[in-house]
Amino acid sequence: MNDDPFFNLRDADSDWNAFIGRQGNFANYADGYIEAALDLANLIIEKRLYSQRDTLVLPILYNARHSIELHLKLIIGELVKVGILDSGHVPNHDIASHLKHLIDRKIPDATLRSLLNVLQPFVESLTKVDDDGQELRYYTNRDGKRSMQDRVLVNIVVMRDSLEVLKETLEDLKYRTAALCDAHRTGTHTNHLSRTDLFVIAGMLPKRTEWSEPKFDVCKTAVKHQFEIGNRQFTIALETIQKKRELNSMLGVETPLVHLSDEKAIFLSEKWRELHPPRDNDGTGLDYFARDFDAMKDRRQKESSIMEDILATMTSDEIADAETIFYLSRNRDYSESYEEFLGGKKKEYRHSDLKRELSHIMEKTNFLREFTTGVRILGRLSLAETLKAI
Repeated sequence: MNDDPFFNLRDADSDWNAFIGRQGNFANYADGYIEAALDLANLIIEKRLYSQRDTLVLPILYNARHSIELHLKLIIGELVKVGILDSGHVPNHDIASHLKHLIDRKIPDATLRSLLNVLQPFVESLTKVDDDGQELRYYTNRDGKRSMQDRVLVNIVVMRDSLEVLKETLEDLKYRTAALCDAHRTGTHTNHLSRTDLFVIAGMLPKRTEWSEPKFDVCKTAVKHQFEIGNRQFTIALETIQKKRELNSMLGVETPLVHLSDEKAIFLSEKWRELHPPRDNDGTGLDYFARDFDAMKDRRQKESSIMEDILATMTSDEIADAETIFYLSRNRDYSESYEEFLGGKKKEYRHSDLKRELSHIMEKTNFLREFTTGVRILGRLSLAETLKAI
């Protein structure tokens, strides 16, 4: 390809190499066209390219339209992959029908539905001048008539301002779709509500012990109105929320950990605190890295004694439980993955040195903070309060 006018890389400045083909992805296409549209509009205004307004306006509008088309196809494809949508859309260039395909199916996520409504005016505007992706590209349309013959003027500044809103909307749609698809695998959703919706609803509800009081009915009415659901779907939402550890904890409901009792969790945390005493108010604290060899020897003996105490008191399953909870919080994983991760950690422990695994946990300076957070989201609310005071 040394003689290729576009793809020749010989003697080229590699700083300007761009990924295409197998090194690119769908998002490169979707993002690229809206970026090109906005950059062109800004270029005309900033450089005062009055003589190029009439020629550049067409690729600006086409790029905007094409980006909408690609984003809608990307969204539909991703939702089909995870089963949120049961079918895709016919492969054409009708952006209005692609948007209608999504809106009519009432995607089970209030945020995504709201963003689709924000996108609708842009789709309607461009569909009026180009319903199939032809009139912004060609001087004449399929019928041999002049493209956009009922239009005379468009203002570049107005267009640029709208493109900024469109670009933000498309980005929000893309990222919300990715988050929705990722959360869908947790199983925390209903046919009408996403995981995010259920968390919002749980936050709107009174504590579980107060559901027999009048304020529960007030909350019920507010939830049904906000999420456009009926009594049946509201009941399903409540059932789903009460089956999930983190959501149930938002209602003030306690759920036991798989292996760790409160007593063992407190014991482990107190042992960790012995190894990591709080710093003095002046920020000095103890410096275990000072070159005081006697102090270093004492430190090692203390660590060994603490490790022996823990190993004599806790089972491998309990230690595995603690490590799982720590990493669940630290890595910001879904709380629904707790039992699955714990099962994997227990299998890992069968083929590893338990003392080394324990040492790995106890040396973490952020162990208590993340462990406490993990305990709370998994439903041990009173235990989390106790751990905060250690």
